[in-house]
Amino acid sequence: MTQPKTSSLKRYGLVGLGFAHLGVSRGVHGTFSVCYVAFIEAFGWSRAAAAGALSLAVITEGLSLPLVGSFTDRLGPRRTLLLGGVTLALGLGFTATVSSLWELYFWLGLVTALGLGLIGMVPHIAILSREFSERRGTALGLAFAGGGFGIMILVPLSQLFISRWGWPAAYVGLAVLTAVLVIPPVLLFFPAGPSKSPADQAHGAASGKDWTVARALRSLVFWLLFGARVLASMGNQIIITHQIAYAVDVGFSKLFAASIFGLMGICSIFGRVFFGYLTDRIRGEPAFAWVQAVSVLGIVSLLLLKNDSLPQFLYAYAIFYGLGQGSRALVLSAISADIFLGKSFGAILGYFTLSIGVGGAMGSWLGGFIHDVTGSYTSAFVIALFCFLVSVIAVWVTRGMVTERAKGREQ
Repeated sequence: MTQPKTSSLKRYGLVGLGFAHLGVSRGVHGTFSVCYVAFIEAFGWSRAAAAGALSLAVITEGLSLPLVGSFTDRLGPRRTLLLGGVTLALGLGFTATVSSLWELYFWLGLVTALGLGLIGMVPHIAILSREFSERRGTALGLAFAGGGFGIMILVPLSQLFISRWGWPAAYVGLAVLTAVLVIPPVLLFFPAGPSKSPADQAHGAASGKDWTVARALRSLVFWLLFGARVLASMGNQIIITHQIAYAVDVGFSKLFAASIFGLMGICSIFGRVFFGYLTDRIRGEPAFAWVQAVSVLGIVSLLLLKNDSLPQFLYAYAIFYGLGQGSRALVLSAISADIFLGKSFGAILGYFTLSIGVGGAMGSWLGGFIHDVTGSYTSAFVIALFCFLVSVIAVWVTRGMVTERAKGREQ
């Protein structure tokens, strides 16, 4: 049956909403590495202490995700996303007023991070996975491209604000941007009250089973995917948190480094769309292997960057790592939807993405700690490479288990 035109317009409007929200969410997260340098210079905190606030932010966002997923299932996207917009705007606004480490930990590490979780990937993955059963990867890829766009715009823009008016002005600007881009579109696309998805109900009927949170948490497949994402998030956060500090250490200006990482955001847009499409064509597991392969090329380029006479390696890093940036979460989310989609998928996805907090928090802190101890980021970046490679193995093992179980049910 052909869908009504208005229904189709709304479905693709939801992709646009995801694009805007993930653009704000990932763009704000991307500015952490810029503001990290500003905080060190302004207050004289150690790198490990300043990175600890970012680690707390990753932990908070990760721990909030099961609750965010449950809100999405039970209260509906409207209330969840509106609460997120208000919380994020308040957190960013008050971060502009911090003058001590504990204030940074509270407003950035707790409040802002909670807002990021409420408007981030969990509600939008749940919404789009239910609406797009056939072209799920492509829909998610287009929405996730917003994250790359946000990084491309907000990272260099924040550095420009910091250079001209200081880091408090940058956070005020981010708070205003959040209030404008996050809240009004939710009122446009979602009616008041919770919403149920017919696509979700159809999936449960077709599959003959309904995954509950308890059942998912008892599944080895869930925990293998969880472990893969812990490793992927840990490796990624080692790189993302310390990329600008590393570039500055080898001799590049902060504004030039931030601009280069804006290029990474552009590449991320294309990468997310491409890998989303690829996931629909060759399945998620080989697509994930390709994501990690291009990311490894980016890290190797960063390791080869020893001084500011070799900017080509910084460009290579931005291109290769940018293509993979964000696509890891996209492909792993599509894989999880293929397995666990049902009435409780939002909550299951929330527990699944706790892995972001676990791995990301370790990565942010570990990168700073290794630098403080060794005076170099080399060992930290090698650990990131190892994390990426092992995560690919874990995902392939998961595919083998799912295939064997499917064969067992058919016999």
